[in-house]
Amino acid sequence: MSGKLLLIVNILLLISIWIFTGWKYAELPEIIPTHFMVNGRIDGYDHKRTIWILPSIATFLSFILFAVTRDPNSPMLTVPDHFRNKKSLELFAYSILLPLLLLFGYTLLETVWIAENRTNTLGNMFFVFLGLMILVIGTNIFVMFKKGKYDKIQK
Repeated sequence: MSGKLLLIVNILLLISIWIFTGWKYAELPEIIPTHFMVNGRIDGYDHKRTIWILPSIATFLSFILFAVTRDPNSPMLTVPDHFRNKKSLELFAYSILLPLLLLFGYTLLETVWIAENRTNTLGNMFFVFLGLMILVIGTNIFVMFKKGKYDKIQK
């Protein structure tokens, strides 16, 4: 999957998160679940306006990861030198953003469903998306190390 395609998918996911939140906000009860234990059970509630925190964090992380790709030579960027090209950096940033947005979107969906009494716990897909995020980050780290060792051998 190319960096540009991942960017488009990420932008569509982010827009969907905001649209869904805006669409469901008025229908939510005044108090909604805001925190979950490891087993998916609710252990915290707050006012419904806190539902805007998830899309806000998703947007903030998106802007950070979009900004990272603008200057591959930024001293603020901690990646190996062989990863300091636009193509590698875009693939790295946007592939990490995808499972993050899926995780935020799913959490938002489950929060709304719980508030609407359609379910009472966070579903297992949360852990699937969390595992996907860990897998993507691990794969990117593995590729960085492997490419770094290959480049050293070539020199």
